[in-house]
Formats: sequence, structure tokens, C-alpha cells
Amino acid sequence: MQETISNAKGSKSEQTRKRIEQTYLNLIFEKKWDRITVKELCSRANITRGTFYQYYGDIYELMEQIQSSILEEMSRKYQEMSGDPRPRFRIEEFIEKYDVEPPPLLLFWFDFCRTHKTAMGALLDPHNGDPYFVKKLKNILNDYIEAMMDNDGLPQDELRGYFVKTVAELHFLSARLWLESEGENALSADEVVNLLNTMRVGAGYLTYKRHCVNSDTVRRIDLPQA
Repeated sequence: MQETISNAKGSKSEQTRKRIEQTYLNLIFEKKWDRITVKELCSRANITRGTFYQYYGDIYELMEQIQSSILEEMSRKYQEMSGDPRPRFRIEEFIEKYDVEPPPLLLFWFDFCRTHKTAMGALLDPHNGDPYFVKKLKNILNDYIEAMMDNDGLPQDELRGYFVKTVAELHFLSARLWLESEGENALSADEVVNLLNTMRVGAGYLTYKRHCVNSDTVRRIDLPQA
């Protein structure tokens, strides 16, 4: 009986915590994250200030816990997926061995954004979100994009440096636009992934062209239809 009561309390406590977090994230779409007060959050969530302070010391701690949970989950899943990479090859073998299909790590980004739609939409909001969260997220994205480039056979040169930075920025832009899109004209996740993947393919081919082929003898790559 005691265990049942304990589990019930734990469940209720978790529900309250989630309600506070969800309410806070929804408020970010209306107001900058660090200007939301505990008073207005409690009013919107229909809880007392005392209930809020049972879980969080202030708004900053609430935001820190939300971000930590998101970043830890993303890091863990990226590490799990990195354990099964595509076969690597040298850039000289680009034409014969390059896989133009979007890699699992690229697909994962949009699946993750869809799973955490409200949180990612709020935290990535260019006006009201937290820019420090974006910086932390970029560190994770940069690591996995580097791993993706290793699998694609790209050397460590200045072209790769530009690519990693650009694709990281495009991750945020494409995710934000996709999360904001609604209605029948909205792109599907697969369409957005394929759109982002075109830059990956282009960077691979440009590297191959730059290192392995004279500009007047470049062979075309016949890409499969999407």
C-alpha cells in the first residue's frame, strides 16, 4: 500500500512539473524567456507560487533544467547512433562509394525536433528564446556534422570548416521554419531533410572536384529522383 501511495505521489509530482514546464514554454512564444515572471507563470498554469518553488528556485533554474534535459537526451541519442556509422571511404572514391541518401544522423535532427516540438520551437525562437541554448546545441551539432563528414570522406580543410558551420546554421533555420509551418502547403519532414541533404551532397562533390579532378574533366553525378 505504501509503495502504491508513493508511486501516485511521484506521478502527480511529475505531472505538475511537466505542466509548469509546458506553460513556461508556451509563454516564451509571447514574451522573452527571462522576462516571464513566476507570478504570471503560476497564474497561467493555475498553481500557487509555493507549488512552483517546490520544484524550482526561479525562472532561470526552470530554464536550465529544461535545457539540460533536452541537451542530455540529444547527446545520448547521437552517441548511440554514432556507434553504427556508414562505411567510410577516401574522397578519391567519391563517385563509386558516396551515398546520396540522407544519413540517419540528419534524419534524427528532425525527428527530435518533432518529438520536442513545443520546447524546440520556443528555445529556438529568434526573438524570445535563449541564445545560449543555441550555442550549447551548436556544440553537439558540430560534433555530429564532423562525424558525418568523416563518413563522407571529406578531408580536414577550409572547405569542410565552412560546410560544418553553414550546415549547423541551416539546421536551426530549417527546423525553425518547419516547426512554424502549418497547413496543406507545409513541407513534410522528409522534404526538409532532403532539402538540407542537398548541401551535404554538394559539399562532397565540390571536395571531390577540388582534390581529385581537373575542372575541365569533371564527371556529373546522376542523383536519384527524390
